[in-house]
Amino acid sequence: MDALILKIVITLVLFFIGWGFGRFIEQKHLKELEEKEQRLLYIRIDTNKFQTSEAHGQLISSNVVISHDYFKYIIAQIQNFFGGNLTTYESVVERARREAIVRLKQEAEKVGAKHIMGLRLSTTELGMQGGMVEVFAYGTAISAS
Repeated sequence: MDALILKIVITLVLFFIGWGFGRFIEQKHLKELEEKEQRLLYIRIDTNKFQTSEAHGQLISSNVVISHDYFKYIIAQIQNFFGGNLTTYESVVERARREAIVRLKQEAEKVGAKHIMGLRLSTTELGMQGGMVEVFAYGTAISAS
């Protein structure tokens, strides 16, 4: 009986340590994203297709793969059992989307563009049971000739 209680206590301690680290890493990533987004605000994004003009266009792309932590996995399994939105996964997908757009803006910055036209995002679920999400972003970086 004592061995069982010890196993339960160790499991709970490790679970909460994992939850704490996962939350810390996610909050750190969100803070870094906010800083990068603020710095890159001068690069406009437009979902319209590139139109012929005096500007020079260049295809740019970026992608990111983000995994959820085991705490989110367990919560998502409970939410999935009862149905409804999987809010734990929504935050992972949102972080991946924001990171892909930041990386796309960084690519535009490298080529001296201040405008991205025709932004497209593609999302793919990777891993068993949705363990990871990939977001691929691409568009046309517009530079004045």
